[in-house]
Amino acid sequence: MPTIKELIDALEAEINNGGFDQFFFNSAGDYTEETIQALVKIGANHTAHIVKKAASKFPNGMPPKDRDARQELLDEVSPESDAFEEIDEEFLAYEDNLSSLVSCYEG
Repeated sequence: MPTIKELIDALEAEINNGGFDQFFFNSAGDYTEETIQALVKIGANHTAHIVKKAASKFPNGMPPKDRDARQELLDEVSPESDAFEEIDEEFLAYEDNLSSLVSCYEG
């Protein structure tokens, strides 16, 4: 299981590079629930809400942990790779200072 810092670093790297489509497509998406929990733990509640909103586009409100199953569903959820554009913009506004919150949490 990745650390809080590893989860949040992976989230940021994927979204900064290719948005939530890329986050869910790649292995970082295996840990969507854990990433949301990590965000809440460090006090990044706004960002946690954004990730929950993106995850809610999947059936049952959360993408499958299994990467193959998730990629298959992603083709239905975002066939043109544009279903998350508005949510990507919300995330990229960085209302939570993630690096500072991670540093404070880790002490």
